[in-house]
Amino acid sequence: MQRIVSDVSFPRQSGEIAVSKKLVCYYSHTGHTQKIAELIAENIGADIERIIDAKSREGVLGYLTAGRDAMLKRQSRIQPTRKDPSQYDVVILGTPIWAWNLSPPMRTYISEQKAKFNQVAFFCTEGGAGGNRAFRQMANLIGKQPVATLELNETDLKGESYKDKVDGFVEQLAVT
Repeated sequence: MQRIVSDVSFPRQSGEIAVSKKLVCYYSHTGHTQKIAELIAENIGADIERIIDAKSREGVLGYLTAGRDAMLKRQSRIQPTRKDPSQYDVVILGTPIWAWNLSPPMRTYISEQKAKFNQVAFFCTEGGAGGNRAFRQMANLIGKQPVATLELNETDLKGESYKDKVDGFVEQLAVT
């Protein structure tokens, strides 16, 4: 019988399987990204951390400034996070897409924590497009390519098709 070891820093004995530690870290404004983050974390047994934007993004003015800030690649002030990404083998970063770009709160988190990432994976939620562009922005900021990506649009999120896509993403993460 094989025994699963959750901390790869322990010496392995014959018959043990090392399981990597994973952190799902996400920013969500409307709840779509949070829904996917929670589903991924549950499916892979990962810890989870929500990034909280200190700037109000409510109402029409908040919506407009969010898009502008994303297009201009601005950072945002975020509340301190509790989990240390260096303690995880893989950090899974989730963001909404604003104006075809990475959200400012996630841009800030990446800028502050990028030296602590071992491996990364990315997922995003979007109205229609922009995920691949945001993934390139994330990879460029971090200086590492993701081990897996997941892009979900509004149509996916309104139906049930997101579940199959999340399952495929989770399968990719299982081999890291």
